[in-house]
Amino acid sequence: MERWRNGIVGGWSLSNLVTLQSGFPITPQLSYNPTNNGDNRNPVRPFINPNFTGPIVTGNPGQWFNPAAFLMPPVNSGFYGNLGRDTLAGPGLATWDLALLKETRIHERMNLQFRMEVFNLLNRANFNTPNLIVFTPNGLSGTAGAITSTSTTSRQIQFGLKLNW
Repeated sequence: MERWRNGIVGGWSLSNLVTLQSGFPITPQLSYNPTNNGDNRNPVRPFINPNFTGPIVTGNPGQWFNPAAFLMPPVNSGFYGNLGRDTLAGPGLATWDLALLKETRIHERMNLQFRMEVFNLLNRANFNTPNLIVFTPNGLSGTAGAITSTSTTSRQIQFGLKLNW
């Protein structure tokens, strides 16, 4: 009787992993180069709107940052914007993974392991980088600051059974 009770109650272990990250720095950009210098590798940044008040980063996945905080340089003007690089913070990341294991000795050299793993236990939506293009040559981009995907999956649960001999 004691052996069966120890077989049911004993051998359990629990492990977890918590990952917390602040958002990576991001830089709103133009989809064109108004400087006419031929450099297409280094995106040009917009001007800061001196009349804008309120928070620039809204935290809303539909529009992570407010494009009204920026002004468009005139096309073919030769001007660079005055917004600094990496001035805004992108979405952060937080996940909690949990594993529950049960080791059961079947024979002297034979063990059975039951395993349950839960990834992203709290089912938190971890968003990817927003669309950084604020202006096109035609004006304000309709998707400026929009987030269209997540960087992690939704909650996932898996079970496993392993026989060791």
